[in-house]
Amino acid sequence: MRMDIQLMYSLLFSLPVPAIIFLLLLFFIYFHPFFSKHSCSKLSKQPKQLPKSYPLFGCLFSLVQNRHRAVLWTSELFQKSSLSTITLKGPFGKKCVLTRNPSIIKHIVKTRFHIYRKDPTMQFVFSDLLGDGLLLVDGEKWKTQRHFLSHIFHADTFRYRVKSSTIKELSGRLIPLFSRADIDKATLDLQDIFHRLTFDILCQVGFSHDPEYLLPSLPEKPLIDAFETAIKISMRRFTCPSILWKAKKLLNIGSEENLRYAVDVLREYVKKRIAGKVEKFSMQNSSIDEGGNFFDRFITRALKYNVVVDEKFVIDTGINFILAGDDTLFSALIWFFWLVSSHPQVEKEIVKEIEEKDDDDLNEMVYTHASICESMRLYPPVPLELKQVTEDDVWPDGTKLKKGMTIFLHVLAMGRSTELWGSDCEVFRPERWLLKNSSTGNWNFIPRDPFTYPVFQAGPRTCLGKEIAFIQIKLVAATILKRFRIVPLDGFSPIYNSSLTSKMKTGFPVRIIQRC
Repeated sequence: MRMDIQLMYSLLFSLPVPAIIFLLLLFFIYFHPFFSKHSCSKLSKQPKQLPKSYPLFGCLFSLVQNRHRAVLWTSELFQKSSLSTITLKGPFGKKCVLTRNPSIIKHIVKTRFHIYRKDPTMQFVFSDLLGDGLLLVDGEKWKTQRHFLSHIFHADTFRYRVKSSTIKELSGRLIPLFSRADIDKATLDLQDIFHRLTFDILCQVGFSHDPEYLLPSLPEKPLIDAFETAIKISMRRFTCPSILWKAKKLLNIGSEENLRYAVDVLREYVKKRIAGKVEKFSMQNSSIDEGGNFFDRFITRALKYNVVVDEKFVIDTGINFILAGDDTLFSALIWFFWLVSSHPQVEKEIVKEIEEKDDDDLNEMVYTHASICESMRLYPPVPLELKQVTEDDVWPDGTKLKKGMTIFLHVLAMGRSTELWGSDCEVFRPERWLLKNSSTGNWNFIPRDPFTYPVFQAGPRTCLGKEIAFIQIKLVAATILKRFRIVPLDGFSPIYNSSLTSKMKTGFPVRIIQRC
């Protein structure tokens, strides 16, 4: 279920099965004590800071060795080499290119946007889960969906609904849960708590339905579990020759049976929530329901734009909506609270600002906003963006791309670049986003351009939920930090785990202490 599997796949697992078997035999020969001193003695030319590249093998050995931490490993390659663009050579001359260069990011996502598409392999392995939803499609399908969805996300009434649902969940469930944990001196897994929180809010906003996963008893969470299972198995398809997982899918056995079950659970949930709505709005020729949930608005607006609205299309959109609005948000929350809890002076400044503001003054929480941006700089919710070039191209730095090459936009490495963020780039310092007004003493927020800070992507595919995400994170931060201290367990240090989003491998165990 790791994002790093995409990187490994791009270099190895798109090869034909006979080639893979041949490579495995050579791999055995290379590492066997009898042969190792004789094999692959001549290296191909490669900067010394980059992994050794062997004839035929490329840098396969280094990649396999770092397969469980490939996102961090490749980020470290940028730091060691001081390069902004890296080409990794795979078996039989296969290459993929990774970049953290803002001018190239701009070239890819804006200037030459039309020739850089979603990677076909990504679309292929996730098609059962995401279907023809916005996160997976390109071309006219993407343009049409993007056009009418943007109206929903930018509507003040929709943002108000998100805000009110978030406040309700925080005051009605999270605060009592934390208060009880303080009294009982209980340990909570904050990663699990935030996942329950964001999923409850998303379903209320999206479908006017409350799964109640954040009840005091912390009940079973079948929908969240189904999502995690579906993502995990879909990602495993990267490492499996397509003929094998397709055969398992046809026979409905093993992991493919589990995937089908998980997807069915999710699709049945969405189907139940939108049952009869397409026919209802079609027959009534309803106007946009400005106070309705996301799918009431989505269906009526789709009909307004004469988009063919059938059950599958609506369900695909529902699955994409949940994935985009849940996984990224709780990822941002866990790393924000880890960094704040580890930096007492930053926490002190945030609490001071929160106490001076009302809950309606979210836009005035400048220091808090800077702290959120800083946490996502170090731990972007989506650490890599995967593209494929559809025709030959040349980047601003002179790198030549051939049609069909795989491209990784390394968002995590960009946030750890001394060239972009200074020699203290690995330090959590919200002040780097701020400038103090000499006359008033107040902080002013200084944004970075989206190509230097592509946490929410940039260009035509800029995240529609960017502003809503900031609203929700500020609400959670203000509600919790005003009342409680989050104290990680003694000796705890998070292990970075890159799946589709940035997570903590073993959870985030904390103690909750109420402020006086």
